[in-house]
Amino acid sequence: MLRQVLHAGLRTSFHALGRFVAGHPVFFASAPVLLSILLGASFSRYRVEEDVESLLAPKHSLAKIEGNLVDSLFPVNRSKHALYSDLQTPGRYGRVIVTSRKGSVLDPVHLDTVLKLHRRIYQMQVTVPATGFNSFNYSFSYLCLPDDKNVCIIDDIIRAMEEIQSARSANRSVFKLFYISDVSPHLRWNFFHLPTSFI
Repeated sequence: MLRQVLHAGLRTSFHALGRFVAGHPVFFASAPVLLSILLGASFSRYRVEEDVESLLAPKHSLAKIEGNLVDSLFPVNRSKHALYSDLQTPGRYGRVIVTSRKGSVLDPVHLDTVLKLHRRIYQMQVTVPATGFNSFNYSFSYLCLPDDKNVCIIDDIIRAMEEIQSARSANRSVFKLFYISDVSPHLRWNFFHLPTSFI
């Protein structure tokens, strides 16, 4: 009995729905297309993030806070010297990320490699256009960010690496080695029989 009532009710409702759809074919043909266009238009709100700071720094990090502070106080000339936590100033930059498999990047071998790479980039020249009479040689100094003295601003990390390298080369000294057999017997006896207060 219940089954017959349900079957009759469903058949009547679906018959009425079919008549309604048949009576309005334009609406039911265009509604799925319009719905697909509206849902597809939401993809236009997606964008590829290219800002290095927003990709690498946490949302409420010190770099973001200081960057926003510098943007509000000095909107035109941002200095990379004063702000150590600033990841990148706006502009077209080539990025080199250096890692070492074993040890630290500040080990002498890796440090020399990084500075050698920096010197090669600094001395690199590009001819534009490659052929012709009006070609011009561009070097690093034409493309770099100049400071107030019109000298290329070098990253503070590279500057620190250069200071480490110069300090390491300045402290390189040779000590004369003495062997126990070269020392006189009297001095040898005094060395091995020092009072306990001296040891």
